[in-house]
Amino acid sequence: MNQGRIWTVVKPTVGLPLLIGGAAVTSLVVHYAILSHTTWMAGYWEGAHKKVAMDTSSTAVSALQTTTGYSVSVAPAATNGKAEAAFVVTVTPNPVTVGDASIPSPKN
Repeated sequence: MNQGRIWTVVKPTVGLPLLIGGAAVTSLVVHYAILSHTTWMAGYWEGAHKKVAMDTSSTAVSALQTTTGYSVSVAPAATNGKAEAAFVVTVTPNPVTVGDASIPSPKN
């Protein structure tokens, strides 16, 4: 132990309770200062979440027209005020026209 000789000056029965008590008092003073000088601590203890503004003006975040005959669209999902991000991905088949060059015509 680096400072082992301290116990030749201060008895452990006196020094250890003073050391532990000092740490406890310091911790309580710091916690009291946080509780009395902040506005967010009470809401944090009650479980209140930070309100996040979400842009809902655009219904589709992304739309992709693929060459394989499918359309893919991604839109934000309703999360009931929760902060996590959720999206709805919709894949729909494109209507096929008769003269479409991407679909080979059957040979007779």
